Amino acid sequence: MRLALATCFCIWGSWGTAAFAEPSESGERKEKNRETQRELAIIDRYNVPIAELSGLAIGRTVEDRREEAGAVGISLYAIGDASYDIANLRINSSSGKITLSVDDAAAVLGKRTASASQWEAIATDSLDTICMLSETRSEVSCLDRNLRNDLGTFKLDVSSIKRLDRVWQDRPNSRGEGMILMKKGHVLILKEKQPSMLIEFGPEGDSPLGYGPDTFLEHGEAFIIPQSRHWVALKTWEFSGHLAALARDASEITLGPDGRVYLLSQESSTLIRLERTLKPHEDVVSVDHDTYWKLPAGIEKAEGLVIDSTMHPWIGIDIKQKDKLNLFRLSPVDPAAQ
Repeated sequence: MRLALATCFCIWGSWGTAAFAEPSESGERKEKNRETQRELAIIDRYNVPIAELSGLAIGRTVEDRREEAGAVGISLYAIGDASYDIANLRINSSSGKITLSVDDAAAVLGKRTASASQWEAIATDSLDTICMLSETRSEVSCLDRNLRNDLGTFKLDVSSIKRLDRVWQDRPNSRGEGMILMKKGHVLILKEKQPSMLIEFGPEGDSPLGYGPDTFLEHGEAFIIPQSRHWVALKTWEFSGHLAALARDASEITLGPDGRVYLLSQESSTLIRLERTLKPHEDVVSVDHDTYWKLPAGIEKAEGLVIDSTMHPWIGIDIKQKDKLNLFRLSPVDPAAQ
């Protein structure tokens, strides 16, 4: 069932006008200046009618390529853990036109509409695949971008790594919180806490890829749907001491337009850029040169994260009310040096 919604929700601020505020006091210490520059600001506020919003993804559709020349628009998908609704929010920066649709994907996936999806993450390739991660069910469900064709539901099997298997079974509410699609049908999953870590899943028998420029999908590259309905844990990377100190939990990961992985911590209200590459033989993931930013005051229960083409983070928050502001566009972060 498809539900088209009127574009009458609230928007504050103006698209494309974000900048960091320079400190006004001339005598401030360098350290204070640096900390001030790490504080992000809210540029725009939106309402997406998804209860308990838990995940965001940037959508790239045929309509995206029909924007006016020079326009910087965005298409976002949003999901929550309380339902099987998938929202698509499209903003045209040139005209200011906003369109919003919400689809109930339960029937397509063979699920009961009244049940909770427990979806905590959504990820897309640049073509035709959208995948959702269910935390407590330990499964990933994939659809085409029109949300009409079921491409398969895949169980996450962690039994090959004994320590991971133990904490996975003991703490079902601290499993997958974030997801990035990779080459060769692999996925990078963010485990929330106790302990927080990155986990690479893929077809049984595959070797782990790690992550870096050669392992993430390129624009125009399709995610390969594995034939097997079981994705096996191939490798784990726990947080370094520094990363664990910055992120008391792990709420979301996303791939930025600079090709780097960014992590969101709800409990620490912090956005962190992770190291550039992660090798299969390594066991720990860390921070990229102490690069992190603090979320603005007032953003609580941050769950969803994407970073648009102009390096503006978008944050979705987990609240029950569907009619409240729950999506925020923030001031830009500096891209990683190439």
